[in-house]
Amino acid sequence: MVLRKGFCRIRAACCVESSLRARGFWGLLLACGGFLSGASGSYLVAFGQDAAKKADSQATDDYKGTEAFEEANRLRVTESSKESLGKVIELCKKALELGLDELDSADAKKMLGAANFQRAQRSLEELAGARLPAARVTKVTTEAMQDLQAAIEADDQLVDAYVMKGRIHLLRQEINKGGEALDIARTKLQAMVDAGQKDPEIKKKLSEVIIMRSVSRQDVDERIDDLLKAIEADPENEKAIQLTVESLASVGRNEEAQETIRKFLEVDPNNEYALRRLVLMLVQGEKVDQAQSLLNERIEKQPDTSVLYSLRSSLWLTKASTGNPGPEERKGWLESAKGDCDKAIELDAENLDAFLNRARICLALKDYEQAKKDVDYLQQKRPDIPDLAFLKMDIAIQEKRIGDAIAELERLVQLNPENRMLLMQLASMYQMDDRPRKALRIADRLVNAEQTDWQALRLRGDVRLALGQHGEAIADYEEAVKNIPEDQDDLSGVLNNLSWVLSTSPEDSVRNGDRALETGLKACELTEYKKSHILSTLAAAYAEAGQFDKAIEWSTKAVELGAKEESEQLDQLKEELKSYQDKKPWREKKQTEEKQSKPVKPDSGIDT
Repeated sequence: MVLRKGFCRIRAACCVESSLRARGFWGLLLACGGFLSGASGSYLVAFGQDAAKKADSQATDDYKGTEAFEEANRLRVTESSKESLGKVIELCKKALELGLDELDSADAKKMLGAANFQRAQRSLEELAGARLPAARVTKVTTEAMQDLQAAIEADDQLVDAYVMKGRIHLLRQEINKGGEALDIARTKLQAMVDAGQKDPEIKKKLSEVIIMRSVSRQDVDERIDDLLKAIEADPENEKAIQLTVESLASVGRNEEAQETIRKFLEVDPNNEYALRRLVLMLVQGEKVDQAQSLLNERIEKQPDTSVLYSLRSSLWLTKASTGNPGPEERKGWLESAKGDCDKAIELDAENLDAFLNRARICLALKDYEQAKKDVDYLQQKRPDIPDLAFLKMDIAIQEKRIGDAIAELERLVQLNPENRMLLMQLASMYQMDDRPRKALRIADRLVNAEQTDWQALRLRGDVRLALGQHGEAIADYEEAVKNIPEDQDDLSGVLNNLSWVLSTSPEDSVRNGDRALETGLKACELTEYKKSHILSTLAAAYAEAGQFDKAIEWSTKAVELGAKEESEQLDQLKEELKSYQDKKPWREKKQTEEKQSKPVKPDSGIDT
């Protein structure tokens, strides 16, 4: 474009050619430089030169905007500030008003459109990362909109201008206008693709525009339809995959979500999001074995991919932590999980998920030294990982450092004062540390805020049981049973606690042998008769009902299983059995006295 002036003169000469062509064959020869010799030839050449000069002069007079356009070209190349873009815009307008030939006119319009678009970009850059007053934001976006409209009027094929208009409208919550602008951009990009454009960037841009349009949809099904088209336009667009999968999952279309991920994995087999999300969806659908088969197949094909082993270790850990595995089976799964973590770390020493999983696994295997090493490593690498605090707390509990565990948890609660799960955990820790009244204050607060929360009800029931408030504890357990889902693993625990207090309370008014047997049997069925403390509860229920033969039978099994589990309650289990052999029901009423602790700070910042 810098040599534009010469280009204009060459094209002016072509105008002469067109003019002479009308004069016939001789004129054509003259325009081509003349092929005749002698005096006649010289005369004709001179005649042609005069004609060219006259035509060139005429062309220059007709296209008076050329000089302004050439100045715009020079400025466009050397300057890029918002002010210089304004000058380019004015020069292009001036050139077009004064007149340009057909090609220059087309180029000037494109330059005018591009300069207006870039000036709009410069305006919007002011908003990036800055907190401006609302009035200033309105002024900036209005100026940008004016430039974008001017850009579109100069060059209606400038797709980026429509996209930016759409963005600004959406920013202003002008959803319909934003959608209209994005639809125009989408139509133009789709036309380019349909016309056979091979540039992959066009398909990527089309996909991004469709995604942006989907966000403005109010109807979920319409949004999903858009996102599926975005994937069709660019099958490698991970953002489109993520939004599609999450949208499908949000409306329960899990099979479609999984199929979307599987297709994407054919395009990008190592994509971590897709692998993690598919495994998670299978686990959430209680298809752990399917998830494991998927990872087994991929490990066989890609044995050097670290993330596959860390994902499989999570599945082993899930199997060991849910359901009702026997002690040996659970230990085997945990050891398999640790082996996968070791392999993942061997392949990639930066795989922090593997370190996190190994710390959890070692904690479950009571390998506290390795767990602490992994936690220390993670603390150095990523101290912001939320699970680190829980791991440190769990290690402190296992090492009987309850005060340290509580301090860790109190710190988390201070950072997240409305997090119900953290508050429940803290209440449980207070109870473990013989501070049930502090625990009860938190439990009351949680139940009052959400009266059907079965977890909070169970927590308060446990605390009341520790305080010897048996009637109140039973009421909380019964309410928790009404609200807990039937497929919830913790249902057996709630039923077990309810059955225990109904069977063993020394208060005649609260004991109920029939209800104790009903809930005790159901708790055993849910745990497949594999938990020693739950078998113990069933024995207590039979004793309360006067069926001592049954009580002895199940109490004996509880002792045998407790020995295999290395239960800390083994001595009490034996005492219970002795009581039933003596035809005596078991009675228990623990009333924990509040432990007096020295406050770490005058005000811990925890509202209990």
